[in-house]
Amino acid sequence: MKTFLMMATLLLAGWCAAAEDLGAVKARMKERVKKIAALKMEQAVGENNRGYLDVRAPAKLDAPARALVEAENADRRLVYQAIAEATHTTVELVGRRRAEQLREDAASGVLLQREDGSWYEKP
Repeated sequence: MKTFLMMATLLLAGWCAAAEDLGAVKARMKERVKKIAALKMEQAVGENNRGYLDVRAPAKLDAPARALVEAENADRRLVYQAIAEATHTTVELVGRRRAEQLREDAASGVLLQREDGSWYEKP
């Protein structure tokens, strides 16, 4: 019985830590929204068909902008992992579904990748 309680406590502690981490991830993503939107409107980055940002015009990105894109993609992966675990699916499938939503919600002028890999500017 003591072993069970100890295991349950450890699992609960791990779950709480993961929930806090996901909250921090969401907060970081929220802080980046305006800067990411600006990079999209400049067509420096686009939304690929896997749910991540893709650099489309490297010359338009300085080191801080590249770091911003890398951080955003890393956080998206963490979110996709959490969703995949909760829904018993894969990170890749979650990302592709998110890519569909991102294409639908994208502003006019944003570069988007089709399922076949080709890129287009949203009208």
